[in-house]
This record gives sequence, C-alpha cells and structure tokens, in this order.
Amino acid sequence: AAAERCNVMRLLDRRWEGIAKGVGIQKILGRIHMVQIQIKDQFLTSSFAILENQPMDILLGLDMLKRHQCSIDLKKNVLVIGSTRTETPFLNESELPDFARLRQAVQEALKRSVEEDNKRQKTDDLKPEDKFTEEDIQTLIGYGFPRDKAIEAMRKSKGDLTQATAALFAGSLKFQ
Repeated sequence: AAAERCNVMRLLDRRWEGIAKGVGIQKILGRIHMVQIQIKDQFLTSSFAILENQPMDILLGLDMLKRHQCSIDLKKNVLVIGSTRTETPFLNESELPDFARLRQAVQEALKRSVEEDNKRQKTDDLKPEDKFTEEDIQTLIGYGFPRDKAIEAMRKSKGDLTQATAALFAGSLKFQ
C-alpha cells in the first residue's frame, strides 16, 4: 500500500519474490533496490522488500540502519542518523494512528504461527508405522509429561498406553 501511494511499484523487482518468516508468514512481492526516503531534512537511499499484507507502511531494517550508521538512543527516544547527526523522535504509542498499532495484528499473527507450528509438530513427530494415535500422546501430555518423552514411551511400549503411562510415572519417581 505504501509503495503504491509513493508511486514506486514500477521499480519492483519480482525476482526477489518469496516468503518472509518471523512472528508470522507473509508473501514478499519483490524488492525495490534503490529509493530515497526522507527522515526530517535528510534523504537516505535504501532498498526495501515489499510485503503483501504488511500493516505498517515502512519497517526500517537493521541493514538499512547499519548502512547509514544509525543508532537508537533510548534515553532520548530518538533515531540518530550517524553521518549527519540528525535526530528524529520515535512516536509514543498514543501518537500512532489506529491502523499502525500492532497489538491486534501481532496477537493474530502469533496465534496463527503457534497453530501452524502445533499442526506441523504433530505431523512431524508421528510416523506411519507408529501403533498409537495423537489422542494417546495428548493423554500422556495431560499427565504432565513432555511430548517427546510421551512419544518415546509409546514407541517403547509398542502402542500400549497403560504400559507407557506406568513407565513414565516410574521414571519420574526419585528415591533417596
């Protein structure tokens, strides 16, 4: 959206298309290799990855900050552009427009990421030759055992939930 409003989409190099993974997953439409951005009265040349559904207009990456020798002064709450010593203040949360507040977007992205990871983990852990179900593993996890230990116990017991449960509880006992 910001790249369209700034009329720089014509500079988009689609050879850099891909997937960005972090808190969530977003499609990278491509890269704009050189464009100027203005911070206060300074013009800085930078490159940007253009993301499909990024709620923030621009995110300054560490590579860009390093290239322009920027530093973040947390005491003054400013970004310092190293080569010119220009300082620009960060906005407080209350000064951000509603669309720029990440709380809801981050929570939704985090929830999606956790759900995707849980689905992936469940399918990655179990093998087709295993003689037990995800429900059996969840039963053992419900007793307080870690997932990897539950799977290991079920494999050792050849799918016998009672035997796996007994082995896990016996292994957790400590004698003095």
